[in-house]
Amino acid sequence: MNPEYDNTVFLLPEVPTVWPNDFAIITGHNPMDQKLTDSENIRRNQQLAEWTESNIFIKLIGSSPDRTHQEESFALECSLKEAIEIGEQFNQRAIFYVRKGNLELVECKSGKNKQLGKFIERLVPLS
Repeated sequence: MNPEYDNTVFLLPEVPTVWPNDFAIITGHNPMDQKLTDSENIRRNQQLAEWTESNIFIKLIGSSPDRTHQEESFALECSLKEAIEIGEQFNQRAIFYVRKGNLELVECKSGKNKQLGKFIERLVPLS
C-alpha cells in the first residue's frame, strides 16, 4: 500500500461538534492509485455520493500534509464491512475507518488494517 496514506490529514470546511462513533472515509478519486483527470474524479465522486447518499455524514478532503495532493471524500455512517464493499465497488485500494475516535487504514482487498492514531489529530479546519 502507498505509504503516503499513513500521513493523510482531513480538511474540513466546518468541524462538527459531534461525530458518529464509527464511520468510514471514502473517495471515488484515483482508483487503485491511478491518477485520473479532475473531471473524471469529479464524475466518480458524484457517482459515489449518489450511491451512498443516505449514509453521508459530512464531506471532507483527504490531503497530504503539505496539501499538494487532495481528494474530495465523504464520511459515511456504515459498518466496516459495508465500507470495504463500497471501496471495492469504486476500485479503491484502501479506505479509512474511524472507531471510537481511532483512525484505521483498511486495505479493501484483504481487510488488513493499520492503526494510525487519534482521528481528531488529523483534522485541519479550513475556516
